[in-house]
Amino acid sequence: MRFANRMKYMEDKELLSLMELADAPDIISFAGGFPSPESYPIEDIRNSFMKVLETQWKEALSYSSTSGFGRLREQIAERMNKNFGLNLTSDEILITTGSQQALDMTGLMLIDKDDVILFETPSYLGALNALKAYEAELVAVPTDDDGIKIDELKKALDYYKERVKLIYVIPDFQNPTSRCWSYERRKAFMDLIKDYDVAVLEDAAYSELSFKDEKEKPLISFGNDNGQLIYCGSFSKTFCPGLRVAWIAARRDIIEQYLLLKSNVDLSSSAITQRQMSYYLDHYDIDEHIKKITSIYKKRRDVMLEVISKEFPESVTYNVPMGGLFIWMSLPEGKESRELLRRALKEKVAFVPGGSFYPGEAKNNDMRINFSNSTEEQIIKGMTILGRITREYLEE
Repeated sequence: MRFANRMKYMEDKELLSLMELADAPDIISFAGGFPSPESYPIEDIRNSFMKVLETQWKEALSYSSTSGFGRLREQIAERMNKNFGLNLTSDEILITTGSQQALDMTGLMLIDKDDVILFETPSYLGALNALKAYEAELVAVPTDDDGIKIDELKKALDYYKERVKLIYVIPDFQNPTSRCWSYERRKAFMDLIKDYDVAVLEDAAYSELSFKDEKEKPLISFGNDNGQLIYCGSFSKTFCPGLRVAWIAARRDIIEQYLLLKSNVDLSSSAITQRQMSYYLDHYDIDEHIKKITSIYKKRRDVMLEVISKEFPESVTYNVPMGGLFIWMSLPEGKESRELLRRALKEKVAFVPGGSFYPGEAKNNDMRINFSNSTEEQIIKGMTILGRITREYLEE
């Protein structure tokens, strides 16, 4: 069989094999990027589905409109307007089948072979894989604790000029580092990009998983008159991922282009899950639910940080995330996190090596550790084992 050239750009087979081992049922896995199943409001979800099937069964079991269920789009626009001081309408919202579909359709809409896409480094593995399939050149832009470096971004924009079609960023509690951009960095970013003919995809999957009281301002709230900003939101991290309900918020003419693509990609997203999500938003308090789960995740983060401080050598560095789902750790230079993973898997512990998160030259001593999807007991046991294995590896 003759495969398309894009298949050679897919995720490397070695990591895929390692991660299949990490999914074994007896593994303590810190590898996923998942919310905790314990956090799913199962009774509310069950009741929402039953009510939808009782009252809207014909519509719920049929095709949805390509743009998505109208009431759900209204609710998303209303919620974004309330939270971020925006003025969106439902016509500026498109429902997608998970945020991964939004990434793929953005590549389909914008990217030609040999175009340039600028990424924070490191960046989300799913976005790297989805967008490099369109045979673009992925260019890494350095970051610091406040976010993407503006001077380095300007250098890249000026160097590649009209070849740059897209900038992909996760300003809030980024995957994999959980880094959160400062207000000043967000403003400087928006002041810079308005002078360039380039689209910006703002991935906001983690924006509401904050351990702080005050919400961060998304990039789209700084203004989008020229239509550069494409905001991608999702209920996968704040509610449950199995429903695959996400959305794009963009200027109406941009949404119309996405609609042309979506009608060919999947015709429409699931009608029943959209209506269930809409019923839930109308009859339950999702903000209270998000407060509950962030409290759980913060406690698990604290437990993990306590074990790390006790069990890992001082030469291993790590961040203290103020939201999101991950801790980003770095071994000393010259040590390989994939080698550490091989050893950890033998003792039934898994994580994700950091090298796969780099759009350019990889650093192979980093690793992403998830704290949301394990119990406190699993965190203590698994991280204690991983700490011992790390000490043994570094002492060699």
